[in-house]
Amino acid sequence: MKLRQAGRRLGGGRDPSAAAGGALPGKGTGVPSPAHRGLGFFAVCLAYCAIILDGSVLNVAIPTIRDRLGSSMAEAQWVLNGYTLPLAALLLTAGALGDRIGLRRMLLGGIAIFTAASAACAVAPGVGWLIGARAVQGVGAAALLPATLALVPHLFTERADRERATVTWVAAGSIAVAAGPLIGGLLIDAFGWRSIFLINLPVGLVSAWLARAHVPETPRHRVPLDHAGQAAAAASLGLLTAGLITGGAAGWAAPATLGLLAGGIAAGFCFWLAERHGRHPMLPLSFLRHRVRTVAVACAGLMGFVFYGTLFVMSLYFQQLRGLSPGAAGIALLPLTISSTVGPLVLYRPLSRRYGHPAMLLAGFACCGAGTAVLAAAGPGAPYPVALAGLLLTGGASTIAFSALTSLLMAATPADQAGLGSGLQNTTRQAGALIAVSVLGSLLNTHLFAARLPAAFLILGIADTGGIVLALAAMRVSGGSGVSRSRSG
Repeated sequence: MKLRQAGRRLGGGRDPSAAAGGALPGKGTGVPSPAHRGLGFFAVCLAYCAIILDGSVLNVAIPTIRDRLGSSMAEAQWVLNGYTLPLAALLLTAGALGDRIGLRRMLLGGIAIFTAASAACAVAPGVGWLIGARAVQGVGAAALLPATLALVPHLFTERADRERATVTWVAAGSIAVAAGPLIGGLLIDAFGWRSIFLINLPVGLVSAWLARAHVPETPRHRVPLDHAGQAAAAASLGLLTAGLITGGAAGWAAPATLGLLAGGIAAGFCFWLAERHGRHPMLPLSFLRHRVRTVAVACAGLMGFVFYGTLFVMSLYFQQLRGLSPGAAGIALLPLTISSTVGPLVLYRPLSRRYGHPAMLLAGFACCGAGTAVLAAAGPGAPYPVALAGLLLTGGASTIAFSALTSLLMAATPADQAGLGSGLQNTTRQAGALIAVSVLGSLLNTHLFAARLPAAFLILGIADTGGIVLALAAMRVSGGSGVSRSRSG
């Protein structure tokens, strides 16, 4: 309900240029009304929440799924990885494809695939079926995720409205991350593990109905598809993702790990060649020559590494060093996830109006660094308030940084490349999260957990420092670009 009300508040801005955003279904061409904008934005946020919620809910269900289906832990982990692999591999392709065939069409297609695959997951008779259905879910999520952010500039053409909507989009994802473990635990306790997939059905149907009625189709850019670039990008991202997953489980020197990573690098080189020499590249190299866009995309990967790496390390910390049960550890982690909703909902807009997006990006990474330092001091005997302070600081600062980098990217990206920009940002964020879990997991997967924990926090601190350096670069290059400071609505 809060998202719906927020969407209605955001619908007030008008701009004659909105006609370029496309026509509402059955309404002809022209500017979408405030009511259409609000309901359309609510549909977009609802679809976005569904895929974020699905990932965070499933983390608490893995042990139950393993026991009920009689699978091994390795098979149960592939219930997660089977979704991550196609999602990471196809995000960039889906973002660019949305710009070509229409973002509303990509959104509706993604919702349909994701919802149907959720139903298939709920009736899975065995772990093999479940992993396959999860892979199809990943395809649907890859199709709809870039469209949810890329549709924002088409729904809201005035800058102040667009920036409010962007921050609300970030907040919607934060709420889903925070609520996921609690909702998942309650559903599993009351109705069993299949219920976490069934909940996607009404959400998918409602978001599709609202999107079909209230989201305008965007102009199609009828240029030939970059088949070579799309194939190379999907192969590179897929092989690198598989290599990271395999490395975390089998070791970084394992032949399978090295082969997958080498194949991913080779496919990435082929992608670069295709984009450099192709007549209609999916990712024009000129897109990344814009320094603000490049900084924002790189910061998305670093912030994905920092937030999800912190969540992973502290989950192990509470269970292996503090001896908490999984449920108690989830409660202990609530400050990290709940504070991540405060940043975009309460703090970001007034502060960004005063100081600008690049300064907020710097503040976000600097505070994350401070939070990492506090968490590093929370040894086995430290009182919980020490960890609490670090979790609150990291959670709130991470979404301030994410709001800033998202606002910078969307302000610097033309509307006809919004799908590409969104797909690229989500690809790097997903890659950052995956690298964090793989690298930190291989480091801490040992009986020497306590001895290696400082090294894990050192790695997180290095990522924080990289974000600070990039934020300083953004402040230097964006001062006169028109994207450095928000305007009040």
